[in-house]
Formats: sequence, structure tokens, C-alpha cells
Amino acid sequence: MKKIFIKFWPIILIFAIWIIFSSPFFIKGVVPYPSLYQSNFFSPWSAYALYEGPVKNNAMPDIITQIYPWRNFTVNSLKSGELPLWNPYNFSGTPHLANYQSAALFPLNLIFFTPLNFLSAWSILVLLQPLLAGLFMYIFLKSLRITPHGSLIGAISFMFCGFLVTWMSYATLGYAILFLPLALFAINKFFDTSRLRYLFLMSATVPLSFFAGHFQTSIYFALVVFSYLLFISLQKKSLRKLMFSLLFFLSGVLIAMLQIIPSIEFYAQSVRQEIITQLEVIPLIYAFTLFAPDFFGNPVTRNDWFGHYAEWNGYAGLLPLLLAVFAVIMLFRKNKKIWFFSILGAVSFLLAFQTPINDLLFSFKLPVLSTSASGRIIVIFSFSVATLAAFGFDTFINFVNKASFRKIAIIILVSIITISAAWVIPLFKILADIEKNEIAQSNLIIPTLIILGFIISLVMIYFFRKKKQAVFVFIFLVIILVSFDMLRFAAKWTPFDPPEHVFARVPIEEFYEKNITEQRFLGAFSAENSLHYKIQSLGGYDPLYPGRYGEFVKYIDLGRKEKGDRSVVNFPYHSERTDKAINFLGVKFIPHKRSDSGKVWAFPFQEHNEDRFGLVYEDEAYQVFENKEAFPRAFVVNDYVVEENDLVILEKMFDEDTNLRQTVILEKNPQIESSASISAKIEIIEYSNNHVGIGVETDSESILVLTDNYYPGWKAYVNDIEVEILRANYTFRAIIVPSGKSNVRFVYEPKSFKIGVYAAILGGLIILATVAVYNRKYKYGKN
Repeated sequence: MKKIFIKFWPIILIFAIWIIFSSPFFIKGVVPYPSLYQSNFFSPWSAYALYEGPVKNNAMPDIITQIYPWRNFTVNSLKSGELPLWNPYNFSGTPHLANYQSAALFPLNLIFFTPLNFLSAWSILVLLQPLLAGLFMYIFLKSLRITPHGSLIGAISFMFCGFLVTWMSYATLGYAILFLPLALFAINKFFDTSRLRYLFLMSATVPLSFFAGHFQTSIYFALVVFSYLLFISLQKKSLRKLMFSLLFFLSGVLIAMLQIIPSIEFYAQSVRQEIITQLEVIPLIYAFTLFAPDFFGNPVTRNDWFGHYAEWNGYAGLLPLLLAVFAVIMLFRKNKKIWFFSILGAVSFLLAFQTPINDLLFSFKLPVLSTSASGRIIVIFSFSVATLAAFGFDTFINFVNKASFRKIAIIILVSIITISAAWVIPLFKILADIEKNEIAQSNLIIPTLIILGFIISLVMIYFFRKKKQAVFVFIFLVIILVSFDMLRFAAKWTPFDPPEHVFARVPIEEFYEKNITEQRFLGAFSAENSLHYKIQSLGGYDPLYPGRYGEFVKYIDLGRKEKGDRSVVNFPYHSERTDKAINFLGVKFIPHKRSDSGKVWAFPFQEHNEDRFGLVYEDEAYQVFENKEAFPRAFVVNDYVVEENDLVILEKMFDEDTNLRQTVILEKNPQIESSASISAKIEIIEYSNNHVGIGVETDSESILVLTDNYYPGWKAYVNDIEVEILRANYTFRAIIVPSGKSNVRFVYEPKSFKIGVYAAILGGLIILATVAVYNRKYKYGKN
């Protein structure tokens, strides 16, 4: 046992630190999910007095409104034997798997197929991120021939760096980057040993990152892996190994096309592809938070007054940052790997912060990179700091053993000046908002204590360095300081809340359960309601949604053609076109929070005839009204207008002379006889994620209208014969049905996903061919 501990003590310590961080879940039974924020802030829970109370962290709403319900939808779909390709519950229908953040293909979703309940499996998925990041970082640093204690310092720095901590509860962005050190480890080992198993490992990390749920972060991952491959091949002077490595890297990218190709198609169809905005660029003054993460306050303590804490957080530990600087100063001319990680850190810093380099990148208008938050590349800076810190710690230990008192005194003086400057700057009013100085200074106390602890440890090792145990004591103290710093930082941010508040049952839920039909609901909510309760809604909150649908809703609101909003569709309640729109879209139920009565943001029931909306449910917090004029979700018309101009289509739809129950506006002539009257029976037989089955009986050839979004990949079959889907009423679906009885099926079979499957198969074949060539021509250990 002693030998095992001596050999694996850094890994054991990584596990111990992780257990300490995760102990609220394992010991107290609370979960890493902001459930108190959900029940206190989001409807319907917040409307009930039972769920009032304090909230630790209100800076992560997307987990509640997107990430958690999306993952639940994914898992439930897979468990029912259906690929989660389409989401019928938001935006009148929208792609799901193609929505990158759904992480529908992420292999660790297998956790949800264990005997654990969904919330426990979610908690494990979230908490595994720092553990995996720490382990992968440790073995990567060891492959650079860094000592165990230096590798441990770098591992602790990375596993709880700002990016991983602030995005941990999402279980997407962290996974998109934490495989980076594993990929670089595999590259190092392949170039050292020539063993193909390491190329298999490197290749596997590529789809693992791209399936994790955040494309922008995975792009950074791929760029760093590719750059490192080029760097190592130049350093080792091995073109052959580079070529084999690139083939395996390409294979990984091809396998990732399962996700990438559908997402590219969705991106091209969404509003995002035309919105180029320079977002979340970090001001240079925010660099103070690299030394003290809460210098400008923290959302957890409600005293943040400047910046976007989650988006801009590049903290990698105070001592690791100083050790990284020390490594650059001492080793830049001696160690080429220091060159690589110094340049990598500098470039990522310049691209994250408000610099001319950032402006230059934005000027290229690159898809994804120019439409997403610029500051997120700060994770590459944190990774570089952690790597350099590992080098720096080894170098520092050797330096202290040989340094004179003068050099030690200089280091102590620089440390004191550094922390003193941080205290003095607010006093001299260099920061804006002088009244916030107290916040900055109070949040400098712990960094100051860490520096003082480091100085005391340094003095001790200098005076007792002749004793063998002194070095071990110093290493131990530094590890303790770094661990304390990073654990405190991570624990402060991460919510561990009561599990009973996660989508707690409320009275209105009973109404939802009894009225889950193909009819729609109109409410100011997103996936936290629609996906959870399986109610179809008109709006939603999402970075990606069908662009034409956004334009359609904008026209209802403003009466003119405009692009939809960047990430949200709030269906207008007060437009003169709202009544006609909700009837056409089949809105049957409108939940109404009693406390919103008379408010400008509430639906104006008082402006309508009492016979229009009937009260069908009420409790102490909610009422639900039924729209008695709602169209059926699928209906037949025999009168149509052909129009190709987008604005004219929208104008004709909402012209008072156009009866949308009798007339449909098409962009292509259906070549059938138009008439104003028709006799028909319609029944929706099946309505699931990727399938809609409709029984139709008409007395003449007619047009069947389905008010779900028109989108590439949907196919229609009438009596098992494929027919063309026509885009109807700007963004919805219509097909021609013959007279008599017909069995109609709409099936979502996106060609983009099929192409992704073919690309993945090609990637596998390339790996097999590469292995055959390699084993035939080369032996291990030879260039």
C-alpha cells in the first residue's frame, strides 16, 4: 500500500481534492444544479409562495432554460428508441440534434442509462469534469517530463480554472475543452514511442470534443491540437509521423461530422448566420482578475459591478500565474516547449482581450468565431498558464536550492510589490467608480494571504534548505496553497442546491399533464416549461432557431420584415396581428399568472370578448384560458395564392381580407384547381418528435396545411408515396392530398445527418487503411 501511495500520490491527491469539492453531493445529498434559482425566479414555480427563498448564484439561467431540459429530452428520446433529431416543443418546431448544445451524440450520455435517476446522473456528469480535466492534465504534463509535483500544480490549476468552473454546471463547454491535454498527451507518446494506440487515442478525443456540445470551444481545441502536431513534428524532425498523425486527426474530424454537418445546415438556416457582432471582448482592465478573480465583485455575493464574470473568467490560480511568468523568464531561451505554450498563451490573451489582434480577427467575419463570445478563448490562456506553471514550479525548486539570499530577497520584494500595487490602485482612483474600491480591496485579502503564505514558505526553505525534508515541506505547502485557492474559487461559484427544488411539482402541472395534445400553448417561457411538460409553444430561447420563423414573428410584432432576435423569440401579445397569428398557429391554451393581471407584459384578455377566451383552470397562482377560435394544427384548404416575394407573403397573410382557414399562400404553384369550399375530415393519428401521422378524407384534391416549421430534411408520404412539401404561409408546411381517404406521414430524415454518417464511416476506413500501411512498412521505435 505504501509503495502504491508513493507511486501514485499525485493522482490520489487529485481524487482527494475532487472529493472535497464534490462532497456536498456525495455527503449532503445536494446537487450541482441551481434549483433554488429555478424555483425562485422561473415560472411556474416562482408564482407559488412555497418556493420563495435565497439564491446562491443567479448567473446561470441557460442551464434551466436550455441545457438541462435539452439533455432530458435527448435521453428520453434515446430511451424510447428514437433519435432526438427534431424538437416539436419550441419555435413551432426546430432541429434538436443539429442544435450543437444539445450534445445528443456525446458518449458520456451513457451515464443516464445506468440505474441512477436522471438528476443523479446529471450531477455525476457535471462533477466528472474537474476530475477528468485534472487527470488528463497530469498525464499530459508528465509526458513533458515534468516532475510529479510540478505536474500536480498544473493539473490543479487547470481542473479548477475560471472557464471550467464558471461553465461546469452546463456540462457542455467544459467537456469540449477538457480532452485537450489528453490529445496532447497522446501526441507526445506517439512521437516518443511510435505506438499506434496513442494515435487512436488522439483521434478519439476529436469527436469527443465536438460531440460535447459547444462548437466554438471545440474549434479552439482542434486548432491547438493541430498546431501542437506541427510543432512536435518540427521539433522531432519526423515528417512521416506527422503524416500518420494528420490522417488520424482527419479521421477524428470526419467522425465528428455526424454532429458538424447537421449543425452547419442549421446554422445556415438560422438567424445567427447573418448576425455578425463583436461580443464579450474582455476589457484590458479586467486582467486584474487574473490575480484576484473577484476584484470587480462576484455574482454569488451580489457585489459584482463590472464585467461578465462567467464569460470573462480566465483565473488559473495566483501562484500558478506567477510560476508561469517565472518559467517564461527563466526558460524561454532554453526550452522550445516553453516557446510554444508562451506563444499560445499570448495569442489567446490578445484574442480574448480588447486588442488590435481581436479587432483584426473580427474583421474577417468568420462564421462561429465572429458570431460568438470572443472572450471564451481565454480558456486556452488558462491552459497555457497551467502548463507553464508546471514547468515553473520545477524550475523554481531548483532555483531556490541554489539561489543566493539576494535572489530570494528580490523574489520576495517583487511578490510584495505585486500585491501592494493591487491594494494601492483602487486607492488612487485609477478604477472607474471609486465607491467600488472597498469591494476590490476586500477581495484582495485572500490573494494577499496566499502571497504571504508563499513568502513564509520560501523563507523557510531558504534557511532550512540543507535539510532534505525542507524541500518536501515547501512543495507540500505550495500544493496546499494552490489547492486551497482553486477549491475556494470553485466552491464559491458552483451551486449545490436541494434536489427537491429541481423541476418541483406545482399545481398547474396537473393541468398540463391532462392536456398534452398536438395543440399549442402561448406563454412567456422556454424549454424549462415546454420540453419538461411536453407542451408545444411558439417561442423559446436558443442561440439557433429557424431564421424564417424569427422573421415571421417579427412581422407579427412590428408589421415589417426584419431578422429575428439573436437568441430569443418572444411572441408578441399586443400586436394587431397577434389574434390572427395565434388562431392560425393552433394556440389552444394561454396560461396566465394571477400576479401579472393588469401588467403590460401579460396577455390582454380584458381587450377581448368574454366568449373568445374561456377559463378552464385556476389555482392560487395560475389561470389557464382556452382560445375557442384556434385552428386545428392540421387542416385542409382548397384555395391558394402563389407569391414569391417574402414581404408580400407576410402582408397578404395578415390582410383583413385573407381568411387563413380557407386560403394558403404558397411560393410554388401546386397545379390543382382552386375553390372556396371543401368538405374534409382530419385526424392527427400520431405526433412524435420525428413523425407526424394524419388521416385525411376530402371530397376533392386539396392542400393539407400543417403549422409546423418548414425545414430541409422533412419528407411527406401520402399513402406511402413520397410527395413534395411546399413552403406555406412563409415558414410552414403544405402538401397536396387527393380526394378520398389518405394516410399522410411527415418524417424527419435530414440528409445532413446521413452525410455525417457517411463521413464518419469514411473516417473509420481511413484509420483502418492507415493502420494497415503503418504496420506493413514500419516498426515501433523507428522514424
